[in-house]
Amino acid sequence: MHHSEWSPKPFFRHLSPTALIELCAWASDLRPEGPGKPWEQLYRAWARLQPDVRMKLESSLLPVNDLSVPEARPRLTELAAAVWPRGQLAEDSRSWSSQDLALRLFLASPGAFQQLHQGWVVDSLQHMKEYAGRYPLRPKPSAQAKAELKDALRAYLQRTAFGPRCHVEDFANEEKFALFVFLEDELKPTDKFTESEDLESVWEREVVRLAAVFDYETNVLSVKAAHREEREQLRDLFAEHVMQDPLYFIDAYSAPRYAFGRIADPRFHFTPIAGSEVVAVTVQKLVVHPADGDVRRVTLEFKGTPTLEQVRAGLQAHGLRVPGDTIDGVHLRFVFEGTGRSRTRTVSLFNPNSTNLSDTPRDRVIRRHLKVWGFDANSRRQAVGTGPLQAAAH
Repeated sequence: MHHSEWSPKPFFRHLSPTALIELCAWASDLRPEGPGKPWEQLYRAWARLQPDVRMKLESSLLPVNDLSVPEARPRLTELAAAVWPRGQLAEDSRSWSSQDLALRLFLASPGAFQQLHQGWVVDSLQHMKEYAGRYPLRPKPSAQAKAELKDALRAYLQRTAFGPRCHVEDFANEEKFALFVFLEDELKPTDKFTESEDLESVWEREVVRLAAVFDYETNVLSVKAAHREEREQLRDLFAEHVMQDPLYFIDAYSAPRYAFGRIADPRFHFTPIAGSEVVAVTVQKLVVHPADGDVRRVTLEFKGTPTLEQVRAGLQAHGLRVPGDTIDGVHLRFVFEGTGRSRTRTVSLFNPNSTNLSDTPRDRVIRRHLKVWGFDANSRRQAVGTGPLQAAAH
């Protein structure tokens, strides 16, 4: 599991004395040592722990470190209301820092905190490849199906430069089903100092993580992996063992995920969905593939907040005519209600299936807009595909 950068000294320094006392009560090996502030005493004790004990505690505290950020505060607040219903602690927690709240929720309800952390990890994934499903489905794979998927992964790894070992975890809620696959990377040399301060190479395999997240609302699988072969292998195994249909996902290279032609249509406007809190949308960048000539692609980057009329004028000024020329990618800047930098979100969408959209509540709102505007090509394919089915039903 990938975690945020861990640094024990700031971790202890950012906790209140009360939270540090609760941490000590949980970790029997941590006993404050020497003079100084409470966090300094605890950090001194931490530094003197045996390496194996320190590693065990660190592994437990890494999820707390991940969620000790302002962005996670709304989720922590929801969990606090569930862990301490109608209690004084839930009321008091409003005045705690994110660090204190994360730690004390972890100590109070480790199971619920772990589930919250899993959801946070899924929603934080970015720069995914997306594969559209052919029809709506809510997968509920059995233990046997998960075991078969793991066996299939091991069989695949034996044919690659990856190591033979792998570990599979799954996560599900009302919105999505996710798989995390941990495997050994190819063997690589790492330079290390010897006791005589010479350099020597140690050949090791790092653990890498692949992720596949299926969204029930859009019927789209988002896959996070470094290389195309691993992405498509995970997609195919997901289809076979989780969806129980080896042909469930559409090949993005034969049917790209997105359709951006409406940007050039003078009748089109970025109309927000009522109640979505979206107040404005602007095009920041377009990548266009000309139909003729020796130019592979033309990239247009716009200043400020251009109107769609200005964007269309920019296309015409460069001799680009859509749909004859194809828009392959866009950067769209969404502005939400509120103040500060957090009210904006710039998303990148590139065919055949690349995006930086994750699965946060705000990104799900953006996905709904893409579907309504016709930018989600899969929703358009499904709308066309239902016609013959409805006709046959009558």
